[in-house]
Amino acid sequence: MSDIIASEVLANGLRTDFWDTYSSIRNRQADSRLSAVMDLGVPATNREHKFGYFEAAPHMDQWVRGTSIPTDGFDSVSFTVPVYTWGRRVKWHNEDREDDQTQSLFDVARMCGESAALMPERFFFDLITGTEDTLPAIPNAPDGAAMFAGTDGDGADRFGVSGGNTFAAAGQSLSQIQDAYYKAMRRFKEMQDGKGQPLLGDSIIDRGCMIIHSPELQQKFEQIFMMSRPGAIGGGAPSNVIDEANRSVDLWCSSRLTGNSYYIFLKGVNKKPTFYLDRQGVQEESSLRGDNNGDLTRDTGEEYLQWYLRSGAGISLPYGAIKVT
Repeated sequence: MSDIIASEVLANGLRTDFWDTYSSIRNRQADSRLSAVMDLGVPATNREHKFGYFEAAPHMDQWVRGTSIPTDGFDSVSFTVPVYTWGRRVKWHNEDREDDQTQSLFDVARMCGESAALMPERFFFDLITGTEDTLPAIPNAPDGAAMFAGTDGDGADRFGVSGGNTFAAAGQSLSQIQDAYYKAMRRFKEMQDGKGQPLLGDSIIDRGCMIIHSPELQQKFEQIFMMSRPGAIGGGAPSNVIDEANRSVDLWCSSRLTGNSYYIFLKGVNKKPTFYLDRQGVQEESSLRGDNNGDLTRDTGEEYLQWYLRSGAGISLPYGAIKVT
């Protein structure tokens, strides 16, 4: 369907009680929790950007008297992220707008432009799932691997730990999900900086995490992380060790996910694992800025609203995120 079909709202005497059926999704914004796992403030000034950073610096070592001072260096890394153009035009015949008994055609059409606010969230879920639902291509992380991988682009253990930043859970029971949580916390602590020291400080890990999961897992995750006795339904149960240990765990049950995989993001890392590149905010153009101001409207009676923006998204070094399958 390329045009607005208004035939069902043109009849004289039409009741308009339900003209706002879809108004509840107006002014939609990306989920507020997105800012905890995606850097939304990275500006862009061109159609492609190259980023770079130095890898970890060496650590102090003993300087034995009579020998040369120990020396070591560190490497640098660069990676490129493209910016894409996004747009949509919504068309209708001017007589349909004039005869629309609900007088809502224009307002509903503008909801298309408002949907631009969802782009960062759509990008984020493409990045973590590796699925090209919105982005035309999923970039690798700066180390040459996918966002979640057991090895880096050179085939070495990612972050110096076997299994990298992904692993398979033993199952989906309450106790197995709880075990997977502690395995993830242990995995974060096992990560190395490439110079023989822990990559993440204990205080960073102890600030807590956000777990993003599908609706299929909502009941289990809420039992485990929100109830003091997760197995108490239908009988007695021991207390919740995660709750009593005051572990900070935020849950995001997203309708954009399906299945039993879930994603654990540390809240205290300095650099978030994903970022949004904002080259140009949403722009609106209309054929209605004057009476018959365009050849298209004069020749065909067709009117339109259209929007476009330029943006992209990338993956930074994702040591603050783990995928559990």
